[in-house]
Amino acid sequence: MSRQPLPPLRVAVIGAGIAGSSCAASLRQAGLAVTVFDKSRGVGGRMATRRVDGVVIDGQPQALDFDHGAQHIPARHPRFKGALRRAAAAGVVAAWSPRVHAAWPAPTRRETWVPLAGMPALARHMLGDAPLQLQCEVQRLQRSAAGWELQAADGSIHGPFDQVLLAMPPAQAAALLAGQHDRWAEHLAGVPMQACWTLMAATQEVDWPWDACEPEAARSPLAWVARNDRKPGRQAPAGVATWVAHATPEWTAQHLEDSPAAVQAALSQALGALLPRGVKLQWHHRAVHRWRYALPAEAAPAAGSECWWDAQRGLGVCGDFLGRGGQGGVEAAWRSGDELADTLLAALDDETEPARPVQAANDARRSPAPAGGQPLVMKRGVALAHAA
Repeated sequence: MSRQPLPPLRVAVIGAGIAGSSCAASLRQAGLAVTVFDKSRGVGGRMATRRVDGVVIDGQPQALDFDHGAQHIPARHPRFKGALRRAAAAGVVAAWSPRVHAAWPAPTRRETWVPLAGMPALARHMLGDAPLQLQCEVQRLQRSAAGWELQAADGSIHGPFDQVLLAMPPAQAAALLAGQHDRWAEHLAGVPMQACWTLMAATQEVDWPWDACEPEAARSPLAWVARNDRKPGRQAPAGVATWVAHATPEWTAQHLEDSPAAVQAALSQALGALLPRGVKLQWHHRAVHRWRYALPAEAAPAAGSECWWDAQRGLGVCGDFLGRGGQGGVEAAWRSGDELADTLLAALDDETEPARPVQAANDARRSPAPAGGQPLVMKRGVALAHAA
């Protein structure tokens, strides 16, 4: 009698930013049943674009767009470059060579990428038609004989799932892991993240030769200023310039709890100081946004592994804070999610092979663990944490 094929494994990915989208895309391509959860109204996480409607300019209401999160996508790793080239062939992203001014080194052109239909477009492209549960804040994980269940803020229960993968800032992941993987929770709770105040503004057209600027830290509270309307796929009404300005981590930390009005005034003054002297700015629109978890301040424990995976519990963690060197960014997030998917799939492949000692299977390569002394078994350069 022939055996009926088993149903695909059920995987919950919590977080629809670049790390979660990358992970979900790879798992779905392998045939797993993936559901993605996010507390926001849309996907992309810090790959964010805000649309502002009804801004009155010269007596007419206008719509303005601001990429107020990640500004662009540098690519260094060949695998990530390949993913961006495929996305470009699908019309999702385009190459961008902005002229960036900096006090030191001299002004230079960057080679980078930008999603065309707003920054979240790359995450939407990767997710495709994956089942999404948006505006669903998962507050608790609970495990039963049937698998993992997710309890949302509205009291709803989702699941069961065979595996749960967390793709969110470390403090939020730590809250969900408490009681389920306490050592991971303890380490993630101690991973520092830098906050960032962001100014979104529209002015009259200004004779500014740069597409972006990295001001000298000692002289400005701003770390990055960009003409948003000069990016591929963006535009502004005639005679209007749109700006996105990120404050430095140091300035943001000093003013983290200031009122939005006070932050808006300070960052507007800083932006004006970078523009040609004698220009009196006409402000058509100004607003600020505070990112509490903008970039990792340093690498997470056992950074370099790019993801954490516990096969016995069916739990995983990915995110840019696990990137090599702790530098963060879009590429680090994509690689972490992609590595977690590869690691999970490799573990499933191993389950179909004859049992053999873990040490022999992995050439006895071990390193310190992120989980309070648990060994990490290195597999294809990825750290796999054994359950306690």
